[in-house]
Amino acid sequence: MMKLNPATLLIILLALGGAAALFMVETKPETPPAVAVKPVAAPIDVTNSAVEDLKKQIILLEGQIEYLQGQNDALKDENAQMIQKLGMLGMKDAPKMTLKDEDDVAPDFVGMGLEMMKMRKLHALPLVTTSVSQEEVENVILTWLKRQQPNEEGKKLARGLAALGWIPEAIDPLPMRAALLARQLGGWYDDESETMFTIDPSTASGPAVTSNEPLGIAYGQLLREYGGILYQPEHGPMKTDMRLARDSLIAGDAALTRFLHSLQNPASELKDDLPAEDPDHPINQVPMPAYLRELALFPFNRGFDFAQTLHSAGNFAQLNAAYSRPPISTAEVIEPEMYLDPERLDPVEIQLDEVKLKGVLPFLDDCLGKFACVTALRTYNTDEDAALGARGLVADRLLAWVADGGAKRDHAAWQTLFMDKSSADAFYKAMLSSLKHRYETKGESEFTAQGRFVSLLRNRGDAGVVLIEAASEEARAALKLLMK
Repeated sequence: MMKLNPATLLIILLALGGAAALFMVETKPETPPAVAVKPVAAPIDVTNSAVEDLKKQIILLEGQIEYLQGQNDALKDENAQMIQKLGMLGMKDAPKMTLKDEDDVAPDFVGMGLEMMKMRKLHALPLVTTSVSQEEVENVILTWLKRQQPNEEGKKLARGLAALGWIPEAIDPLPMRAALLARQLGGWYDDESETMFTIDPSTASGPAVTSNEPLGIAYGQLLREYGGILYQPEHGPMKTDMRLARDSLIAGDAALTRFLHSLQNPASELKDDLPAEDPDHPINQVPMPAYLRELALFPFNRGFDFAQTLHSAGNFAQLNAAYSRPPISTAEVIEPEMYLDPERLDPVEIQLDEVKLKGVLPFLDDCLGKFACVTALRTYNTDEDAALGARGLVADRLLAWVADGGAKRDHAAWQTLFMDKSSADAFYKAMLSSLKHRYETKGESEFTAQGRFVSLLRNRGDAGVVLIEAASEEARAALKLLMK
C-alpha cells in the first residue's frame, strides 16, 4: 500500500473536514411546521466536534512531521559520515585506522576532491582517503620514487653531480625527495593500494604541511588518472631532463587545479604565509643540498606557469592532451611556446664513438637539461649571466666513472652542445667564472686544484664545450681523448 506524504495527508484531512462542516450546516431535516425547534443548535454542536477532531489530527500530524524532519536530519548526518568513510569501502592493504573523537571533525577531502574533479572535468570516483603518520606517507612516496628510478639511479646521479662539484658529497637523494614531497603535498596517492594517504596533523612536522593537503588531493587525482601514461616503466628509466619535464606537467596541473578551486572556494585558500625561503618553512627542514633542492622544486615552481599557458591555449582539453604528448625537456617547460609549436623539434642526442674509460663503462650516462645547466651556472654567476650562458643549449650528456685509489670524488665528463658559436661562448665564459670561484684559481681552462684535475675545452666546431673533472691526471688525459 502506498504511503502518503504527511503534508499531503494533512491537506486531504483539512479539505474533508471543511466539506463535512459545510454539509452539516447546510443540510436540514424536514420537520412539520408546527413543531418548535432550534434549527441551528444541532449543526453547531456537530461542527464544533468536527473542528476539535481536526485540531487533534493537526496536532498529531505536526508531531509526525517533526519526527520525520528529525529522522531526515539524522539521515543527513549519517550520510555525511558515510561520505567521509567512503574511502574505507573496498580499500586494499590500507593500514588500520584509529577513529577520531566526535568533536574532531576531519576535513572533507572526498567533497573537496569531487569539487576539484568537476572543475577539472575529470570523470572518476572520489579518492579513497585515510590519515596516517607523516613517516608512513614519506615511505609510500619513497617506494614510488624507487620504482621511477630503479637500480639506484638516484644515487648514481648524486655521485655524478658530486664528481662535478655541484653537491658536497655523494648521497642518496630519494629519501630527501620523499620528505620534501610529503611536506609540499601533505599526502600521497598510492596506486598499489589505490588509496590517498593524508598526513595526520598530530604527526606533521609543521602546520604548513597539512594546509597543503588540497594540493595533494589534486595531485593524487591526476596521478591516478594519468600516472600510467606519464610514467611508463616499460620504457626504462628516464633521463633527468625528461623526468623533470614530466614531473612539471603533473605538478603544474595540480597547482593550477588547486589555484582555480581556491578562487571558487575562498575558505579553502592556503593558510601558509611563510615564503619558501624562510628557514622555518617545512621544506627547509629537509637537509637537502641546494642544487638538488632547486631541481626538486622546479616542477612546482615552473610547472604552474607551464600548465597555465596550456590552459590558456586550450582549456583543460589542452592539458589532458599533454599527457599523451608530454614535454620532453625542461627547456619546453621554461618556454611553453617551444612545446606548443606545431613543428616541435625532436630531442638532440650527443653521440660518442666510445664511452669506456680504461675498458670500464660509465656508471652514469645522463642528460641534465637546460634548468640543471642554468642552476649550476647561477652558483657563481649573476642570474642574467647564468641565463645567457644556458640560453642556447641544444643538448648535453653527463658521463661518470668510478675513481679508484680511494678518491673522494669520481671521474666525470659533461659534454654540452649549443645553437652556435656565440651561444657556446656565453656558456664557456660563465662556466669558467664558476670554476675560478669554486677552486680559487686565476681562471685557467686547465688546472689542478684541491686534488682535482679539471679541463674546460671547446669542441664540435666551437659549438660544443666539455667540462672534465677527474681524480687523476691519467684519467683526465684519457677523458680528453674520449670527448674529442
